Amino acid sequence: MRQIAAVLGIAWATLNAVVGAFFVTGAFTATTAQKEGIAAQLALFVGGMLIITFGWLLTQQSWRLLRQRTEQ
Repeated sequence: MRQIAAVLGIAWATLNAVVGAFFVTGAFTATTAQKEGIAAQLALFVGGMLIITFGWLLTQQSWRLLRQRTEQ
C-alpha cells in the first residue's frame, strides 16, 4: 500500500509540475497578463514557481517512501 501511495504522489507531483510550467510560461507569453501589467505577470510567475516547488517536495517525500523498506 505504501508503494501505491508513493507512485500516486509522484504522478500527482509530475502533473503539478506541468501545470506550474504552464503558469510560468504564461507569465511571459500570455497577452492577458501583458495587458493587466506587472502584477498579473508576477502573480502567474510566483504561483507557477510555488506549484513547482511544492511538487518537487512531494516528489522527494514520495521517493523516500517508495525506497523505504517495510519493517517486519
